[in-house]
Amino acid sequence: MPLETTIICVDNSEWTRNGDYIPTRFEAQHDAVNLVTGAKTQQNPESTVGVLTMAGRGVELLVSPTDDIGKLLSCLHSVRMGGRVDMAGAVQVAQLALKHRRNKNGSQRVVVFVCSPVEADAKTLVKVGKQLKKNGIAVDVVSLGEIEENQEKLQEFVEATNSNSNSHLVSIPAGFLPSDVLVTSPIIHGGEEGSEGAGMGAGAGGGGAGFGGTSGLGDFGGVDAQSDPALAMALRVSYEEERARQEAAAKAAAATEGENEGEAKGMAMETEAGASSSGTAAAAAASMGGEVDEEEEALLKQALAMSMADSGSSSSLENKGKTAASGTGSGETAGAGQGEGAPMDMEDEDAAYQLALKMSMEEEGGGAGGGIYGCDHGHGSRGRSIVGCPRSAHIRGSGVCDEPAGLVGRSRS
Repeated sequence: MPLETTIICVDNSEWTRNGDYIPTRFEAQHDAVNLVTGAKTQQNPESTVGVLTMAGRGVELLVSPTDDIGKLLSCLHSVRMGGRVDMAGAVQVAQLALKHRRNKNGSQRVVVFVCSPVEADAKTLVKVGKQLKKNGIAVDVVSLGEIEENQEKLQEFVEATNSNSNSHLVSIPAGFLPSDVLVTSPIIHGGEEGSEGAGMGAGAGGGGAGFGGTSGLGDFGGVDAQSDPALAMALRVSYEEERARQEAAAKAAAATEGENEGEAKGMAMETEAGASSSGTAAAAAASMGGEVDEEEEALLKQALAMSMADSGSSSSLENKGKTAASGTGSGETAGAGQGEGAPMDMEDEDAAYQLALKMSMEEEGGGAGGGIYGCDHGHGSRGRSIVGCPRSAHIRGSGVCDEPAGLVGRSRS
């Protein structure tokens, strides 16, 4: 870092007794002043730092610019709180102290801690800021406590002083340690890098206005690596492990989200495929069902036609059997001539077949008259009727006739 002479303006007004910063505003400010003092003296061996108070009985220069770190750290222990802050007067006294610095080389800077309402109007502060800019003095303002009330005035003051982004405003809300915020702010790192110009404020998370680089006390949590290298190395390792753990957790979360999205897409694709296959199966089943219905209907028609054909053939056979039986009965009736016996009416086909069989047996076993059996009267017989005998009630297969004796003498025909 380049050679620089710095004057730190401390607020010791009655407002610094408030406990919104741990333990009080003044004690929190004290720790931040010690941090800035150590950082400025370590950045360059020839850099010097001075301290003055802005309230109490008036503006008081406690320590002129020096490189004695012990003197700088002990000067605030005797400071008493009281009165109101005179920011404009304190900045002018700091400008005068810088004018009479021992080493005229290097840059000049004023660091102002404001913990109470600023009574000076914005016009006065802008005028003082322009004087600082004219003399080549940079300004860093740290706002504590009354942030909203002082924001506009301090912003205008810093903008009036700023030249090539060498002035900064850092606002630290209540509940955060000023030293933790300043350790990563451009006030500690010089403000040359990572700064967006004047009026840069700290975020709600306690971060600084910007980062001036990766070197310095910020790498070791504000601990001087030269005075306690073991503690600084332990803090650095701890920071690196925590950063690695956070990065691994972020990657795992991203991978889990990717897997969940892939599974959701796969399930959606499977659902669509199942729906399409179900639709295709339903269509195929419908078409097959139509074909099966047509085939069943054709088979039913064919079976009905075959049934009708079978019933027709069986009825024709029955008619033929009945016709044969009736024909046979008619022949026998005609052969009987004028006999008194009535022909038998065969309604059953089996009975007709049995009757025909018996007739055949009678013909084979016929008597007199050349196959014609006769009765005791000498009448010839053919079939059932006795030829030449008016009586037909003979005992079949025998020659017995019950014709009266008066008819016995008739000749055979």
